[in-house]
Amino acid sequence: MKKQQGLSLSSFIQTLKALVKPHYFSAMWSIGGITIIYFALLCVASLLMTNVAQSMMMSVMMIMYGMASPMALLLGLLEILAGLVIMAALTFFYGFFTVAVQYTYQDHLLDPDQPVSAGSIWLHFKHLRKNQLWRIALYTGLFIFLWSLPLDIVARIVGGMTHNAIWFYGIRIVNEIIVIWKGIEYAQAYFLYRDKQPQFLGQSMRHALTASRRFMGGRKWNYLLICLFVEVLPMVVWTVIFGGLAYYGNYTATYVLFYIGLLITILGLICYLPVVFATGSLFYVRSKETADVDADFRDTFKPVAVLTGEAFVHEVYVPKKEQEQPSPTVKPEEKKKAEAKKED
Repeated sequence: MKKQQGLSLSSFIQTLKALVKPHYFSAMWSIGGITIIYFALLCVASLLMTNVAQSMMMSVMMIMYGMASPMALLLGLLEILAGLVIMAALTFFYGFFTVAVQYTYQDHLLDPDQPVSAGSIWLHFKHLRKNQLWRIALYTGLFIFLWSLPLDIVARIVGGMTHNAIWFYGIRIVNEIIVIWKGIEYAQAYFLYRDKQPQFLGQSMRHALTASRRFMGGRKWNYLLICLFVEVLPMVVWTVIFGGLAYYGNYTATYVLFYIGLLITILGLICYLPVVFATGSLFYVRSKETADVDADFRDTFKPVAVLTGEAFVHEVYVPKKEQEQPSPTVKPEEKKKAEAKKED
C-alpha cells in the first residue's frame, strides 16, 4: 500500500480547470436545466402545502363554530402528506442526477475519449442502481442524524435550564462541526460503491460508508481544504456581492436592483455547479492512486455461502443431552462384604 499524502491545492485547481473547461457548456446546460426544474417544482410544492396549511387553519375555526366537517382537516393532512412524498421523490431524483454527473466526470478522467454531455449524463442516470443508491443516502442521513442527536438533546436541555445563550450556541456549533466531519467521512461512499458494485449484490449498503470512512482516514483535512477553496469560497463571494446588491435594492426600494441582483446570484450559483460536481470526482480519482480500496473493504462483505444459506445446509441440530449426575445411594451388601474382607 502506497503512503497516503494530501493533494496539492494548486495542482488540483489546474487539473480541475483542464477537466471542466473543454466540456463546460455541454455539461452546464443539462446540469443547470435540471437544477432549475428541481427547485421550481420544490417551490410549487411548498406554496401548495402552505396554502393547504392556511386552509386547514381556517377549517379549524369553522369546525369550532360548527360550520365545517372534521373531514376537511383529514383531507388537508392527506394533501400535506402527498406534498411531502412528492418533495422527497424530487429530492431523491435530483440526488441520483448529481451522482450520474459525478460518474460522468469520473469516466472522463479515466478515459478522456468519454464525453461529458447531456447524453452521457442521461446514460449514466439510466443505468444507476437506484434501489442501492437510495439506501446509501438513507444510511448516510441516519448515521449523521444519530451522531448529532446526543448533542442536540443536550443543547435543548441546557437551553431550557439556563438563560445563558453562550452554552446553547456553543453546543450547537460543536454539533454542526460533528455533522460536517461525518459528512466528510462519508463523502466517497458513492465512488467506492461503484468500484465494488458487483460485490454489493445482496450486501448491506452501509459497507460503502465503512469503506469511505477508512478511505478518508488521513485525507479529511485535505478534502476540507479543497472544498473550502474550490467550492465554498467562490460561491460565498459571489453571493455576498450580488446578494448584497439585491439586499440594497430591497432596502432602498429600488426593485430593479433587487431583481437583477437576485437573478444574477441564482444564475451564477447554478453555472458553478459543474465545478462543484467535478471536484468530488477529481478528488476520488487522484486520491485512489495512493489508496488500497481492497483494504478499505476488508472484513465487510459476507461470504456468498452465508448470504444464500448454503453454509448452513449441512448443519444438523442435535439437542444437548443432560449429563446424569450420580445420586448418593446406599452401598449394596455385596460391596460392603468385599470391603470388609479387604480390611481382614
